Amino acid sequence: MNTARLVTASLDDRFSLSRLPDDLIVQSEGMNSARRQQWLAGRALLAEAMFTFTGCEMLPAMQISPQGKPSFVDPSLPSFSLSHSKNCLQLVLCAAGKTGCDVEQMRPRPRYLDIAQAAFSDTEFQWLLGQASPQTAFWQLWCLREAWLKQQGGSVWQMDRIRLDPAAGKFTTQPDTDSRLWCGVRGAVMTAVAVPEGVMPPEEYGFDAGLLISQTQRVWAQYDIAR
Repeated sequence: MNTARLVTASLDDRFSLSRLPDDLIVQSEGMNSARRQQWLAGRALLAEAMFTFTGCEMLPAMQISPQGKPSFVDPSLPSFSLSHSKNCLQLVLCAAGKTGCDVEQMRPRPRYLDIAQAAFSDTEFQWLLGQASPQTAFWQLWCLREAWLKQQGGSVWQMDRIRLDPAAGKFTTQPDTDSRLWCGVRGAVMTAVAVPEGVMPPEEYGFDAGLLISQTQRVWAQYDIAR
């Protein structure tokens, strides 16, 4: 199925841990309180999403790749990616193949132009300078990179593996990948999602009192591989 689903929650939401295996609860006990809250919230949200969309009563067994990317042991289950920024927590599920998600609350960064000049290509940097809100453009380019890197199992130190052409809605990667990127804003939150080619913008859901509630779609910008 060429579908993806994006679920947005808050770290302050009350998450049930009843769908988490006991070993995951034990695994979290050595973490500091902030890390434990984030770690358990993400897995509880994933468990509720899997119950809602696939009927799994408990969170399925997971594994970690050598690059650090988590996935379900059962390859027939959807790919997933979790991201958080401050109290905003987001999850993307994709049945069509590997996915990645990045979310950023668009806070001011005094030296964002220095960071952009160092991390982005000249094409990207010049495009950013020409936007009505260069700082919003900065977060867009940053999230798109992070989402693709998470899809591939890469890290922030590999940002030069992807080059964006925002004016054309295209991008290139090293190595080549069959990916599509989507990026959009809701309020002060920027989100980017990486999915396989052909996958449409993610269906959006909120999390309320333990339930996943369908949300109105935001306006998504599409980026395709340059051929």
